[in-house]
Amino acid sequence: MTPLIRQLPREHQFYSYLLGGIMYPLKGDDRTIYLELLAKLLAVLDARFPCTRETLLHFWMMHFDAASKQLSKNGRDWQPLFGLGVWPHKPPPAVWTVDEFEATVPGDFPRPPVVMLVRLKGPPAGVANVPALLGGRGALLFAGIAGDSEPHYRACEDYFQTFIHEPLQKAYPFHFPLFDGSTLQATSAEVAGILLGRVRYYLRESAEDKGLLAIAPEPLDAVFRELGWQLEQPAAL
Repeated sequence: MTPLIRQLPREHQFYSYLLGGIMYPLKGDDRTIYLELLAKLLAVLDARFPCTRETLLHFWMMHFDAASKQLSKNGRDWQPLFGLGVWPHKPPPAVWTVDEFEATVPGDFPRPPVVMLVRLKGPPAGVANVPALLGGRGALLFAGIAGDSEPHYRACEDYFQTFIHEPLQKAYPFHFPLFDGSTLQATSAEVAGILLGRVRYYLRESAEDKGLLAIAPEPLDAVFRELGWQLEQPAAL
């Protein structure tokens, strides 16, 4: 079956695409097929956009199948660093208030106070096994960044230090933007430019969108044509 990629409406100068219909976490044959698609997509993106690929993990999504154990097992190669994921279009991360805590009903899951991200700082060869080991759980985030990735992290940090108010949340060693299919529409062009300015492609397993989300400053149509995937253009206004 040929994968169907849906192109989302363009927002600001960025193009977004969604491989939808994915209910993370995947298991069995569904996960096997998905991992093959993911590996092919990453290979084509890296070939077309020679850049530094950053690999990050959504820590709260790694409880499936004890995936978090892979961090300690591969720690020497992956070199994990814990930081904070931040939604540009949502309130800044904050601990629970007393009112929220008291209003929690037994059996309900309160909102995560923060989104923990794990940045894997190991060399490309060291983190090459990450997609195969952890893909399909809704935990993966990749960003292809032009040149040295550290200036990008500093630009994100400079912005989020103005956005985040709690000293505890400011103290994390890095802050990285989280995007889903609605983020760009709800974010100003200025903020989007800061958080994606050095990014050639942004690829995230988005449980919110029930799919694999790709964002880029230029069209990725040629990427999907090379893969032989079907592309559905956004409806005309």
